[in-house]
Amino acid sequence: MSNIESSTPNNEKFAVSAFTPWIKGTMDVDSHYLTVNLPNTVLFGLIPAGKRKDRTPISGITSMHTDRKYKLGKMLLGALIVLSTIGNIGNSPVGSIVLILLGALLFASGIVTTFSYERSGVTQTITFPFFESNHVEQFEQHVSEIVSAYQDDRNVRMHSEKNAQTIVDGINNKK
Repeated sequence: MSNIESSTPNNEKFAVSAFTPWIKGTMDVDSHYLTVNLPNTVLFGLIPAGKRKDRTPISGITSMHTDRKYKLGKMLLGALIVLSTIGNIGNSPVGSIVLILLGALLFASGIVTTFSYERSGVTQTITFPFFESNHVEQFEQHVSEIVSAYQDDRNVRMHSEKNAQTIVDGINNKK
């Protein structure tokens, strides 16, 4: 009946924070469901705190998109920490290096990629660090292909026209 297949490996892993790229969650799509299983984090993504689980039927997804956002507050705070620490690097070199790294990570966490999809009129948005951008866009394209195939599979008018054309071609060949 349905020829929709998933061409991506099950449970694609995505980092959820620029601070802790080793903390990963999974997103998966098949011919029936879009499944999201991501850890929530607190304190700028340093501490995992709970999970976000969602399982949405493909039939309920009405739109989706990816977007890159810049959170200027985080970026400015990170830049301010780095710049102020560079001026005081002679006082405490080790502490200054740690603060510079934290400032740089805070700046990097201000650049995010979002994957949003609408299900039953409610928009679900998932935020990822900037280095997951291409991965998220590829996943969005794959989900879009599966949703499109699902909709085509259930398009009665398209199948009726195809079947009608087959019958007409068969009648014309008999004459």
